[in-house]
Amino acid sequence: MTLKDEILEKYGRNAWDLILTVYVNFYYSELDIIDLCARWLPRRRGLREKNYLIRHAADEVVHARLFREGVEKLGQPWHEFDHEPYRIDDIGDRFAKLFYSDDEVEVLIGLNLYAEGVLAMEELYQLARSRTPYFHQFDRIEREERRHVAFGITVANQVLDDNAEARKRAVEHCKWYRDHMEGYLGGQLKESIAWAMEAGFVSDDYLDRTRARFDDVMSRIGIKEDVA
Repeated sequence: MTLKDEILEKYGRNAWDLILTVYVNFYYSELDIIDLCARWLPRRRGLREKNYLIRHAADEVVHARLFREGVEKLGQPWHEFDHEPYRIDDIGDRFAKLFYSDDEVEVLIGLNLYAEGVLAMEELYQLARSRTPYFHQFDRIEREERRHVAFGITVANQVLDDNAEARKRAVEHCKWYRDHMEGYLGGQLKESIAWAMEAGFVSDDYLDRTRARFDDVMSRIGIKEDVA
């Protein structure tokens, strides 16, 4: 019996679709992030920041491979199912918005702090601790993603330091992402989160923990009070 068979037998089709949704969207998000890092690499002046971006992109190459391997280990060949029904349009739209943005503050907040530091981090954290064999190397990926969040916080603080205009933009972006978070978690993902809770893949307070993570991450660039 494969892990896919076990999931279908023990939890049902909804859980299997949920797990594929997790893997597929993480995989394609990593590809988007690689492209985004490449776009910003020529704009970084310091060698340290260039190195951050190169390492960031290199990590995402590894993570994309691990997500693909994870699906294979479940007993589902990666190239033998249609990925499109599992892709969440909102994720692709947000990354496309960031890819074409020339606002460094928006990219740092939208990518490093929000997409990686809040949504992905809480998901990886909880799924890695679900005590199932279904989420391959999620604990490792979570640890490595913490570097990307730390990079975003470091650079964002440099940009915002004594720059009133940048800080004002940061507040507006954070407000937008906070509102987005509520609509995102309570909209398209509402049923998926409920299934994940029922299966025990995430905690019953998953939504509250995600909100708390948002507040914690934004407090690290000193604008939480302005956003609230």
